[in-house]
Amino acid sequence: MTTLISIIFYLAFALYVAAGAFALWSMRRGASQAALNGVNATLLAAGLLLASAFALRWVEWDAVPMTTLTDTVSLFIVFATLIVCGLMFVTRHRALLCFFAPAIALVAIINAALGSWGLHLPPRQLQGLLLFSHVGLAFLAYALFFVASITSVAYVFQSIHLKQRRTTGLFQQLPSLEHLDWLLYRLIGAGYPLFILTLAVGLFWAWVQRDLLGPQWWMAPKIAQSLLMAGFYAATFHSRRHGLLRGRKLAYFVIVGFAALLSVYLVSNLMGLRTLNFWESVA
Repeated sequence: MTTLISIIFYLAFALYVAAGAFALWSMRRGASQAALNGVNATLLAAGLLLASAFALRWVEWDAVPMTTLTDTVSLFIVFATLIVCGLMFVTRHRALLCFFAPAIALVAIINAALGSWGLHLPPRQLQGLLLFSHVGLAFLAYALFFVASITSVAYVFQSIHLKQRRTTGLFQQLPSLEHLDWLLYRLIGAGYPLFILTLAVGLFWAWVQRDLLGPQWWMAPKIAQSLLMAGFYAATFHSRRHGLLRGRKLAYFVIVGFAALLSVYLVSNLMGLRTLNFWESVA
């Protein structure tokens, strides 16, 4: 079954790259609504294929594939794809795919580079429903924050082009700045309480399993990172709600904040600060 999973995985990767490449071409040349609908359909097909590979991994190993890097990135990509396709269905602003599709394709390229060995690693068992829920909700929240950051990039691009009075081609098809600001607010409004719930579920599980994790489980680096992220998005959401952050300031705040949090995560992993992974016991 591993061979079949690899074929489906790399076919999904090829579709993501195709969607991203055509979206970039559309950004430069402009594209019809029908062409952007094609990008959306390709993106959705890629997400469904990647979700199928994820499901087959689950069946093959009889364990939820959420513990290897390839599996977790795949889950993140699937969630991001579904969120984007859902936004396209609700808002009908297909021009935003010129920003969303290349960003997701870039993550898919990174995942494919890791997939050559990651697809052969067996996933470890998650200890209980609480931990399963915690991990799944976390990646859904991350995907919402990721889509919000790309929406911020679209806002900045649209703002700059409007200021330069360049309103032809793709930028004529993009939503208004007011709509982008509203969309960004709604994405953060969905991701922020979901992440708070994720954090609460994880902390409750860690407290229940404190004998397994050790007396200082609460000092794990990933808990500090999660609290930092929760505080950042709570401050962002409520600042926008009360009118303290709007428009380009909000967009830049989200972009810089997401980049900083991602950098902290990558640096902590490169430095080996992975104490208490919550699916294995402490040595």
